[in-house]
Amino acid sequence: MENNQLPKNWLRVFLGVFLIVYALNQFFHFLPTSYGEMPTDAKNFIDSVVIYLPILYIFEIILGILLVLNKWTPFLLLVLFPLSIAFLIFSISNQDLSDAWPALFVAILNFTLLLFEKEKYKPLFSK
Repeated sequence: MENNQLPKNWLRVFLGVFLIVYALNQFFHFLPTSYGEMPTDAKNFIDSVVIYLPILYIFEIILGILLVLNKWTPFLLLVLFPLSIAFLIFSISNQDLSDAWPALFVAILNFTLLLFEKEKYKPLFSK
């Protein structure tokens, strides 16, 4: 195994486990969570999409499992990237940066792993 493979593998597994635990916590509430005081617009948004959140969490669990198993990792990182950015933007827009750390963590890990896989994405961005 190459020297640069070990950190990549650890980051991939860590991201996968984080996604699994975060999503499972939304169903089973085994870790304390607080979204703080959300602005009215953020509350209205959550109220309007609450019916779709279980589907999103199931999707996160599937992504996390596939990342841990190292199946389709480059593809999954591309799929996860817009989700992690949306998660980050929503968390920052709540105006309480202390509660945005999970979103920041996911975005940084996702971006770092994308950089590890950048050679695999070159055909997507060539003429």
